[in-house]
Amino acid sequence: MPLPIIPLVVTLLTTTVLPTVTHAVPPGTGHGYGWTDGVLPPTPIAREGVLPPMVDARTSARARANLAASRAPGVRGLLESIRKTNLGRMRKAETRASGLEQLRALDDPGFLYAMPEVLADEAEDVRLAVVEHLAASGPSGQAALAWTAIHGTAPGMRDACLASLRGPAAAETLAVLQTALRGGNHQTIDRAGRIAGVMDAWPAIPHLVATQYSADRVRRKSDLAWIAIGTQRSYVQNLIPVTGDGSGAFQPVIGQILEGFVMRVMDAVVVIYRTEVHRSLVGITSRATGADTSGNGWSFTAWRDWYNDEFLATASERAAEAVDASEAARYADAERRRRDAATGED
Repeated sequence: MPLPIIPLVVTLLTTTVLPTVTHAVPPGTGHGYGWTDGVLPPTPIAREGVLPPMVDARTSARARANLAASRAPGVRGLLESIRKTNLGRMRKAETRASGLEQLRALDDPGFLYAMPEVLADEAEDVRLAVVEHLAASGPSGQAALAWTAIHGTAPGMRDACLASLRGPAAAETLAVLQTALRGGNHQTIDRAGRIAGVMDAWPAIPHLVATQYSADRVRRKSDLAWIAIGTQRSYVQNLIPVTGDGSGAFQPVIGQILEGFVMRVMDAVVVIYRTEVHRSLVGITSRATGADTSGNGWSFTAWRDWYNDEFLATASERAAEAVDASEAARYADAERRRRDAATGED
């Protein structure tokens, strides 16, 4: 009796665990976005379709243009020239110091994005100077730090850039995070999620909600496995006559039959739980609301409903408070100038 073949789809669960961040966001930072200067106001997460963007199209285009500028031959050529002439194996202190000063004078975004990549394998003094220069170079410098912390290939430079990031994230940094979180590389998404947590990036919450886990198909044309469960029985399948001098006999041929079933694994789906993204999501939302949000678990639906029903109201209140505080500060400054002017006239 032939055994039935049962197609089976197997789901495997894997967890990605990354090291814990070694520093915390300074208290009081990252807890209020004005939703201006390219950062879009929060909107509900739709049941279908694309996620709401973090930044406007102009900011995204600027981040892409700055990254493209870092690939220009002129930019790479100048950095390579400084590296070969003043850095690298050069031991003369004056020459190295001159090279570091030349790097600090380069503040164009193309150079900021290119420095960590071109100088990734340099000594500690160069790495420290590059990271400090980027950290002091405004929004484009912070975006370059974030880009390197996500996409950098040298662990030393990547970790140094991550340690120098501080929130709140400016629009260009959010554009870098948005591109990474929309990608398909698991390691890139994990790193971007980690940075979002470090910088308390509220605008990234919808993307973190959607990228907590991923279901990837195992693509193979052949069967992945066969699983047989049954009982094997023996029986006499045939007899072979055997003759001799004045004698005869039969030699039995033993056959085997398997009673049971066979599971044929034809396809599989691997579910990857991105623990770093989930940890950042819980941290950001808990700090933003003052309540523990870990009860939403890994459910996209639970997080989406919570974001639409609860968080958006909180964000609106914080934005209104920020506008009121800004208006009050402007009024107080205007009053101070008026009193100073009146005192001068007297």
